[in-house]
Amino acid sequence: MITILVEENNTLTPNFYNSLINNLQFHRLTCPCGHSGCLSVHGYYHRYIKTCSGRVCFRICRVKCECCGHTHAILLSSMIPYSQISLENHISIIHNYEQHQSQEPVMNSCPSIDESCIHAIIRKYLLCWKQKLLSERISFTDVPAFVFSCFSHFNRQFMQIKNIPNILFLNTT
Repeated sequence: MITILVEENNTLTPNFYNSLINNLQFHRLTCPCGHSGCLSVHGYYHRYIKTCSGRVCFRICRVKCECCGHTHAILLSSMIPYSQISLENHISIIHNYEQHQSQEPVMNSCPSIDESCIHAIIRKYLLCWKQKLLSERISFTDVPAFVFSCFSHFNRQFMQIKNIPNILFLNTT
């Protein structure tokens, strides 16, 4: 998996994702196997994200490494692998939980997120991520720095539960 770091103010929409993929310099990407300049577009698959405007379909690009033969999805840092809920909403839910605040604002702003989604996120956070963040003193205050810290300390995106290779690419274009 390859995750591209995007600024917080970029909205999570299929048009933004497609624009970023269309302008991406694939020869600059590094495969999780360590080789660079060896990735080419292999195909696409559909993935849904629950946004404030409802459940939105993204056409996720997959690349294949000529060296190791593995395929990798290209995700944005505002997406969490294997989750239909955005990073922004994960952070809001966990922040509200830690501050003992209501989850109503999240559910009101994003009607596709319900109580069962919130409980699942909190459960995964408590089981897999809370102690990791505390041990490295990582906070949510600056989201790009937070994402970078998760990759540098844990080699994966925040709330990524499956332990599969994931590389953060700092897109400079």
